[in-house]
Amino acid sequence: MFRNPDAIQAYFDSLVESELTPCISAAIAYKGETAAAFTACRKNDPIYKNFTADTRLNIGSVTKIITGTFIAKLMETGRISVHDNVKKHLPEYPFEDNTVLQLLCHSTGADSFCCNTPRPTYTDAKETFIADILASIQPQHAYAPGTESRYFSYGYSILMEIIERISGKDFETFARENLFDPLGMSNSTFDTHLISKETALMPYSRDTDTYESSWDMRPTGDSGLFTTVSDLLKFAGAMQDAYHGRQSPVLTPWQAQYLFRECTEDKFHRTAAMWRKGTVDHYNFFSDFCSPEACGHTGYSGCMLCIDPTYEISIVILTNSCYLHLDWNNYRIISNKLMGALTL
Repeated sequence: MFRNPDAIQAYFDSLVESELTPCISAAIAYKGETAAAFTACRKNDPIYKNFTADTRLNIGSVTKIITGTFIAKLMETGRISVHDNVKKHLPEYPFEDNTVLQLLCHSTGADSFCCNTPRPTYTDAKETFIADILASIQPQHAYAPGTESRYFSYGYSILMEIIERISGKDFETFARENLFDPLGMSNSTFDTHLISKETALMPYSRDTDTYESSWDMRPTGDSGLFTTVSDLLKFAGAMQDAYHGRQSPVLTPWQAQYLFRECTEDKFHRTAAMWRKGTVDHYNFFSDFCSPEACGHTGYSGCMLCIDPTYEISIVILTNSCYLHLDWNNYRIISNKLMGALTL
């Protein structure tokens, strides 16, 4: 099912040796079964002495796929629609003309350049974090809502707040009850108090040779998830099963079909939780071999999840390298390597 695994392992070792990343964990699954998985790291660096496939890594904005999926989970309760006005669920939201879908698709009229709110720690009040985000996008839109898609990362922390208010549960509890526990994602958490330097690694900057100090960060819906390759493949498998009408413990076929469906009239090549490849890869990270229906997301920490429902292939690439993320073609090349070695 997988050709030349030793050569592929040598390839991943070479990525570390070239200093593209200090560590990497990657895998490819076909029809719900892991076809191959690889790890590599700085073998002589004490920071990586405990690095394995079970080491938790912060996946950055790949988190947004999970948050978008939670919105779909809440839709089945009848308490929210993506076409609802944001103010319906968050009365203090400053604008009358934004929908939940626009938050999901980064088309609210805000962008990341207008928001310099620091990430919250457990010594900060969560309410202050949300209030600061809302203050940063006032007094007016940067562009007319729905006419453009400008990346507004903190929009997904606004969505996290909506999820918590509707469900009446904190984000970690909601995630555990609706996703982590049913799928056996035992190495996944938003709570930095549940990880340690023995079980997790923080994002690394090659330019400054420093690691982020995020051991006390509060959960965020935009980039706060720590997880592993095997856990993300469990999630991807549940998405694939539901999409193809097979039994899934967390999603219905209708939810999965919705999460893979382009929802911006092909203007922004997005679904309500992911970026979509399409016939032309506007995001430049999908494997050349993926179908136009492939969906996924990248994360600033050098991570990527791609789910291709047409070929029933899922690819996970996890690193802690902010440098790798500077060129999204790195994800494409690594994915090509994995897909090119897969035999059916």
